[in-house]
Amino acid sequence: MASTNQQDGFLRFERWIRQQGDDRPSRIQSDVTELTRWGGYDFDMIFAPLDGRYRGPPSGEYDQLIQLYDIPDDFVAERERSVTHSFGHQLGENGVETLWMHFLVKIPTTASQPNQHEPWLKWGFVMTWKPKPMTPTERDTVEPENSEYCVTFLAFQPPLESIQALVTFILSSTWNHVNNDPYVIVDVALSSWYQRVDSIAWDVTHLVRTDEKRLFERAKILETTDPSSHSRHLSSLDLHGIHTSAKNAIYLTEALDAILRAVDRVLSAHKELLHDPKNKWRTEDRTWENTHRLLRYRSELFNSTRLRIVSSHERIKNAVDLAFHLNNAQDSRIGMMNSRSVRIISIVGLIFIPFSAASSIFGTQFFSFPDNNEHHMQVNQDIWYLFATAIPVTIGILLLWKASENDQLRLPGGLASLFGCSSQPRPRDSPSGERGILLNDMEQQRA
Repeated sequence: MASTNQQDGFLRFERWIRQQGDDRPSRIQSDVTELTRWGGYDFDMIFAPLDGRYRGPPSGEYDQLIQLYDIPDDFVAERERSVTHSFGHQLGENGVETLWMHFLVKIPTTASQPNQHEPWLKWGFVMTWKPKPMTPTERDTVEPENSEYCVTFLAFQPPLESIQALVTFILSSTWNHVNNDPYVIVDVALSSWYQRVDSIAWDVTHLVRTDEKRLFERAKILETTDPSSHSRHLSSLDLHGIHTSAKNAIYLTEALDAILRAVDRVLSAHKELLHDPKNKWRTEDRTWENTHRLLRYRSELFNSTRLRIVSSHERIKNAVDLAFHLNNAQDSRIGMMNSRSVRIISIVGLIFIPFSAASSIFGTQFFSFPDNNEHHMQVNQDIWYLFATAIPVTIGILLLWKASENDQLRLPGGLASLFGCSSQPRPRDSPSGERGILLNDMEQQRA
């Protein structure tokens, strides 16, 4: 519905106008030269392209729009700085008041589409109102402060939900409530924006739930399958997807915190109008009271969605921690397998090193080759010295190693370092097998 088309080099704006006594609003297409600021319309609603310096020649039309509706410089600067959410309210001349808001939220992405084009949803609006001009008869019978307002609402590229809500409002029989309380249309905008943000929040929650379920299923497989296949299962973990879900939750939490602050400012500004002495008569108007209650209700809705996203963020953080510990557990398993290989090599070395040492001490005189018989080797009858020395040394070293493995050996610190064992008792391995590795890793992380 928003008019983003360009015809003959001019931007086209979709305009809805309604007057008191009209059965239906008028819907027209206008360019910037056809727009008038105060045409005597009770409610003038305009849909325009996204605010900002448009590319190409039409950029001058945006400047004309700024001048025509006295759009605040702060509103223009907010778009250039990509402000997440904002609320502003200022007073002008001749009783004119201007209110503006900006909205921004990130559309969730997945690991399969990390470079999704323009994943940000943004829009904004400027609303201006002034006391409605009175006829000569009304000037004599109506107090000036009791007059109604002429309201102009300029929406810049609102999402589909907001367009539908705004059009539904101007078509309804209660559209003229905006003439008594302009904040009625602000409530409509917040209500439609909540629908979109809440839908995005559910999408983020679904992505978190999916990643969480896959990770827990993978952890269960790792506990019940052969350790030799763990590397294959761990390599299939979508760690990128898990971190993408965490990023989506962080972005949405920021957006919800920002909109909650903006809604609080809306409530404060509306409350100030309620207590304005010149608007004292409106405190008895049900429209103003109902609008204030609805604005508080919107705040509660946004806060409810925020709590859901905070919960999803904590869940995905838990999933990231679990994935981290699973990888650590796999590294521990690989280290244990490598240590077994080194252990076998060490045992072989313990057996043969004493023989090598004894042979080095006694020399190579245990064997000889007589010159008269080159095909036979003679063994010295004193070779028993080699076995008498090497075998006890080998047995002694093996006993020391075995005792240190079973925590039955207590050596002073110096000797413990010499033999490569600890002088303190070592904690026994968990009897729970593979689960013990994961629990030990988690305890080390907490420490």
